[in-house]
Order: sequence, then C-alpha cells, then structure tokens
Amino acid sequence: IIAMFYKKVHQGQALVRTGFGGTKVATDKGLYVVPVFHRVEVMDISVKKIQIGRLATEGLICKDNMRADIQTTFFVRVNKTIEDVKKVAETIGASRASDQKMLESLFDAKFSEALKTVGKRFHK
Repeated sequence: IIAMFYKKVHQGQALVRTGFGGTKVATDKGLYVVPVFHRVEVMDISVKKIQIGRLATEGLICKDNMRADIQTTFFVRVNKTIEDVKKVAETIGASRASDQKMLESLFDAKFSEALKTVGKRFHK
C-alpha cells in the first residue's frame, strides 16, 4: 500500500507536492503523495526554445536610426534545484511553466525589450 503512494520523477521533470506538510519538491527521486492530503503537479524543467523575430515595421532601430530585421532564439529552463523549482511553481505555477505557448507569452515582452536595448548600441 505504501508503494502505491510513491510517485517517481522522470528525467527532465520535477514533482511539486502541495497540501499537508507544506510544499515539497522532488527533482531526483520521488515523493510520497496521499491523495486526500496532497495535490501533486508535474513541472517540465527541460530546456525550452523561444524564438523572437522583429521584422519589417517591427524591426529594431539602431543607433544611427536605421531599421534592422532580427530573428533570434532564446533557450530557457528552470534550474534543477529545489529552491528554484519551488519559486517558479509558486510564482507562475507548474503547469504554466511547462506550457511552451505560455512561456512565449510571458517572456516575449522582456526579450523584445532586451533586443531593443542592444540594438540601440549598434550601427548598421
């Protein structure tokens, strides 16, 4: 019966258990999950690829006021430490952190702003 309550972690994933006893995270082995007392979510902590493109009228304005088209790829992931997984789960949720479309919407504005900042420093 005790073995039925043990949930293993697969490679590239983390388990986040909430409920009785507070929030617990497993990145290597597994956790005991009692259905009545705990809720468990699986977070995908593998590397995600986010592509940002600024072309035509959305192109970057360089230091010399020329417009530049840019296509770039960012790679993001959650560190495999318990503290980092717990922080991400509490901030945006385990399911949202695992969803590619949600990550793109969360990071699009930040990455675009970073590209604009870097673009203003370069001449064409």
